[in-house]
Amino acid sequence: MFDLIEQYPIIAWTLVGFGVLALLSKYLKFDPIDNLIDRVKNRYKYEEINHLNDAHLKQLIEDVNNNQFDKVKASFESIEPSYISFGFRSLGQYANPDAIEAWITKEPTNSLPQIVKAYQCVFKGWEARGRQTIDEVSEKNLRIYKDYLNQAKELLLRIGKDSSYQANVNALLLKIYKAIDVDRNTIHQTFLEVEKGNEDHAELNFNYFSAISPKWGGSEVEVKAYLNTLEKRSEFIGNLILVQYYFDYVRMEGGEDTDHVIQAFIEKMKSFSISDKELYKYEFYLLLYWLSNNLIYVNSENHFKELVHPFWRD
Repeated sequence: MFDLIEQYPIIAWTLVGFGVLALLSKYLKFDPIDNLIDRVKNRYKYEEINHLNDAHLKQLIEDVNNNQFDKVKASFESIEPSYISFGFRSLGQYANPDAIEAWITKEPTNSLPQIVKAYQCVFKGWEARGRQTIDEVSEKNLRIYKDYLNQAKELLLRIGKDSSYQANVNALLLKIYKAIDVDRNTIHQTFLEVEKGNEDHAELNFNYFSAISPKWGGSEVEVKAYLNTLEKRSEFIGNLILVQYYFDYVRMEGGEDTDHVIQAFIEKMKSFSISDKELYKYEFYLLLYWLSNNLIYVNSENHFKELVHPFWRD
């Protein structure tokens, strides 16, 4: 070994270096090469803030972390649908996993902590995957991503259909299903079984439209069939879906706005009034920000970047 180092020092120390990296990866589950690749490829740095610095959502996180589970249940029973959605998202991002496990152990028949854990699994999965395109994700991180999604799926499928939060359960299943191998009918039925009475549920509609989009394996037939139902939904849901549609057209299909129809829509959305109770307005603003950026509508880009600031920073 020492003769090798003396005769071929560069080759020898390179081999030693790779040996150290292999040991780190095998025994410490730490892969510096994967991490370096991810850093280089994932140049777009952002921060998603699901609690929105909202006092009610931050209180939910504090109550879970302090094992005040009765307070959490009471809060969920008294808040608006979009607050419930962002409540789950906030807990998924910020709640202490040990506190969630303690809640599940204490109340094994309560679906609420199971749903929170599922949201946490999905958040961790996306954290591992990142926002880059699938071909830019390392095999290791893709495996972690899928493992977390499957954990969440198993949790959600065990929850009874009589749960008070079934719309959220199915909405999260749709977010999972779009990324794993399930048949198209399962995606449609997951939406349809809770659609009645939830026609204007933002999380449900938002996740369903994403799941049927061509970029996640859907088809134009599916998209058009759903778009034809927008007349029975609220104006906000219609606009939320339309901006998703436009963004996919521009970003994924390379579409252009030669007739300025999209620009007119973006301008109109600047004065579109949205209730303070509808927190999915931040997903709406984020898509308008990205859409304006892709089309180089600088004034609109700056406008919506300011509006989305409580939720997204880059």
